[in-house]
Amino acid sequence: MEQYTAPLTPEQQSHNKQSVTAMVLGIVSLVVTWFPFVGLVLAIVGLTMSRSNRKFAEAHGFKENSMNTAGYVTSVVGLIAGVLTIIVTILVIVFGFIAAASFISFSDLPRVFH
Repeated sequence: MEQYTAPLTPEQQSHNKQSVTAMVLGIVSLVVTWFPFVGLVLAIVGLTMSRSNRKFAEAHGFKENSMNTAGYVTSVVGLIAGVLTIIVTILVIVFGFIAAASFISFSDLPRVFH
C-alpha cells in the first residue's frame, strides 16, 4: 500500500538542503577537529547555518528538521572541541619551548650552532 506525500515547496526543499549542509559541516568539524583552526571554522559555519535555518523554519511555519538539530548539536560540540584543541596546541608549544630551554643552557648555544 502506497502512502501519498505532498510534493515539497521550494522553501521546504531549501530548508532540507541547508539542514543537510549544516549537519555535514558539524560532522566534518568533529572529524577534523585535530587541525586547530579548520575544525573551528567549520563548526562556526555549521552553527551559523543551522541557527539561520532554524529561524527560517520558524518564519515559514515549518516543523524543525531533525537534520538541522543534528547539525546544531554537532557544530556546538565541534566548536567546543576546536577551542579545546587550540588551547591544548598552545600549551604543547609553550611547554615544548620550556622543556627545550631547560635542556639547552645559554652557555651551550655557541657550541650547538658552531
